[in-house]
Amino acid sequence: MTGDHISLVPLCREDADDIFRLTHAGERDEIWADMKVGPFDGVESFRAHVGDLLGDQSRVFLTLRTAARPVGWLCLMEARPAHRVIELGYILFAPVLQRTVAASESLFLIMRHVFDDLGYRRLEWTCTTANAKSRRAADRLGFVFEGILREGLTLKGRPCDICMYSLLARDWVAANAAFLIWLHPDNFVDGRQVQSLEQVRVRV
Repeated sequence: MTGDHISLVPLCREDADDIFRLTHAGERDEIWADMKVGPFDGVESFRAHVGDLLGDQSRVFLTLRTAARPVGWLCLMEARPAHRVIELGYILFAPVLQRTVAASESLFLIMRHVFDDLGYRRLEWTCTTANAKSRRAADRLGFVFEGILREGLTLKGRPCDICMYSLLARDWVAANAAFLIWLHPDNFVDGRQVQSLEQVRVRV
């Protein structure tokens, strides 16, 4: 999957060193705070983790590449094909990718793939109640908040409440239209957005 600002390609072992370097610098603890694993002690343990991810046939990991270098990954998981339901999760954005058009475009590309190419009916997004960034992202992307699963996850030894969000195929029609308008070059002046994605979505 290739957009104007970013490409999504299958994760490979060779991506590990670059992603480790970008996610284990000054903002390391913040990046990994809400993940089930990490941060990692060194590049060798991170390489081993990437190997484990590649060996997990139940999940699909995609590397996010800008200017031909890996800057993170995302994952399609918890697939229930018989019900046409899948989850988007384990999203890892290096600081260089965070809050950029490329980051937003990566999510647009995977959402479009889920609905338009794979034919899923429901895309799920979950995060802990304490993960304010993920909750804001879900709202911004057009996901619908469905409720809280009390102590639905143990995260690094702590029971956590889980927020459940979803986007349905019928919601994707408007969400897709909003993304296309927002991503258009006319919506950016000197690299700054004219209208936010939320503002665009209100009008479509």
